[in-house]
Amino acid sequence: MIARVVLLMMLAAPQTGHVTFVVFVSDASGAPITDVRVTMTGPAQRMSRTERGRLVFENLPSGSYHFRFEKDGFKPFERDVTGRGATPIDVKVSLASAVPPRPIDPVAPLKDPPPPSNDGQLVVLDMPAFIEKNYVGRASGKMTPLGCGSGGSSTLIQINDGISTHAHADADEFIYVIAGQGSLNMGDRHELLGSGVFLMIPRGVQHGFTTGPKKPLVMISTRAGGACAG
Repeated sequence: MIARVVLLMMLAAPQTGHVTFVVFVSDASGAPITDVRVTMTGPAQRMSRTERGRLVFENLPSGSYHFRFEKDGFKPFERDVTGRGATPIDVKVSLASAVPPRPIDPVAPLKDPPPPSNDGQLVVLDMPAFIEKNYVGRASGKMTPLGCGSGGSSTLIQINDGISTHAHADADEFIYVIAGQGSLNMGDRHELLGSGVFLMIPRGVQHGFTTGPKKPLVMISTRAGGACAG
């Protein structure tokens, strides 16, 4: 009789869950976003804000949960996650900016300098030493010729501010990102740039650059097909 009463009491008692959600919210570049409002609904309800992109919801009953992420300047985002088991469940979210990057008008230092002609000559540069010697510092931007031949030219581009929309009618442009963060903007298309990214922009295509949190944005630009200025 006593055993039966104990069993009935156990069945009637509320069941405590042991589900833990570890939430991490970042922007498109992977940088954590603080103060994001995170609302969770389901078998239990919670609302909190991220600190350095992170927050934890603990001791939850198992089941399906709906997460909503909100912060000014970013598009709201929603995700459904099923919680089961005692192992913490990662909920990683990347928020998109609500406003696309706006190209910034170029300043005087960003005008293309006339590249010296190295046609027929070998050019060898120690790029880390060359960048250190020609570092942009706090200036808006700097372009430094690397080499030029009859088939095109290469330029070191360093920018703290953006480069407005433009096009190269006579050359395809090859870009290799050495350091920093930013984006390539082509109308409604925005490609994130970071160390190691390579891209090719066909001649005649309108494009511009904006910088991100890590500055300066350092790139090697090679224009293939254009004549070399002697």
